[in-house]
Amino acid sequence: MPLSPSNILRSTRKPTTPAKSVLKLELVTGYPYSGFDGISNLWARTNGVISIYPSPYTDPIMLNARWFNEDTDGLAADSHGEFAPILNSNTSSVLVVSYGGFIEGDIIADGVNQLTIATFGDISIVQNRSNWIKWSNIGSLDFTIWKDNIAGERPLDWPGTVYALKQLGSKVVAYGTNGVSFLVPAANVYGLETIRTVGIKSKQAVAGNKNVHFFIDTVGQLWSLSDELQLLDYSEYLSSLGSPVLSWDTKNQMLYICDGTTGYVYSPKDKSMGKGPPNVTGMAYQGGTLYPMAPAAITTPVFSQVTDIIDMGTHKFKTIFEVEIGTNISSIGTLQVAIDYRSDYSAAFSSTSWASVPVKGSVLITALGREFRIKTKLLAYEYIEIDYMKIHGLVHDH
Repeated sequence: MPLSPSNILRSTRKPTTPAKSVLKLELVTGYPYSGFDGISNLWARTNGVISIYPSPYTDPIMLNARWFNEDTDGLAADSHGEFAPILNSNTSSVLVVSYGGFIEGDIIADGVNQLTIATFGDISIVQNRSNWIKWSNIGSLDFTIWKDNIAGERPLDWPGTVYALKQLGSKVVAYGTNGVSFLVPAANVYGLETIRTVGIKSKQAVAGNKNVHFFIDTVGQLWSLSDELQLLDYSEYLSSLGSPVLSWDTKNQMLYICDGTTGYVYSPKDKSMGKGPPNVTGMAYQGGTLYPMAPAAITTPVFSQVTDIIDMGTHKFKTIFEVEIGTNISSIGTLQVAIDYRSDYSAAFSSTSWASVPVKGSVLITALGREFRIKTKLLAYEYIEIDYMKIHGLVHDH
């Protein structure tokens, strides 16, 4: 059954005959007492509610209970049992098995081998509230909802788990498995404004500061969120990442995207993305010094840059025959250029061979197609900055 606060099973009618399918407890007497012949049966219904929410446990929860006879003070039993702490929507029944032993009791005559206890029970099922958020009292880390109603909680309007809460201006943004929502302060509560019903790819697939956020959604698209939501995309590269971790370099305005195997660096200023270290997990400044964090040594990859798709404003065939690049490079290697090209926008790109760029900055390289991307790479370098790029070509009449 679906788990929700309305799923409350109650029994308020006193049974005249105990239902023998409720709970069966085997009462076993052992040496040296032999007043019972073998195994006797105990049928019981419990009275009360078992409630642990939210459950901090992953293993089965152990129960210990002591039952007293209401008519006499002498008869009591200890019960021990267990149940799973989390129930899902596929759960149709719950079984609690108890084992009890009389620790003190009335005198029970020989020949009596069955004891029946008829009481009442409530079972309360509360849903897994992983898509709820809470806020604390002002200036406190106490999230208990007091009588002043400052601390509180509310659900979001998409299912799944909330991965992160980040400040953006005067708002809070909730990122999760199935959505992105603004939480807007309104008196002592937060209003909800959902801007996307597609979630982020992993728990750490979002980074930024109080002015701008960047995140990767579940289909691998990169987005920026500030005064407006903007699609940056790059899904052809980011969709293959496993569980990406995003880190924001505030000083240099660079976004690091890593999954432990592959890494990229995105520059919002230049709207460009290139290869980056694969294992950066965080960025912080202390005393003006940048401290990148990683579980192992950070390696600098080959410099690589790819332009956006170029069609020269027409769908006719074009031939590129020269690429001119102006750079500021401190390196021990040679800058290289190649061209991606295709004739059909739905087809994959093909690529030319890599050509070395001479000192004059102009390289002769030929490609025929309707759409192009210009690629550059540098194997060894200390510093590189590309100032401009000029493409020389010819538009055909067909």
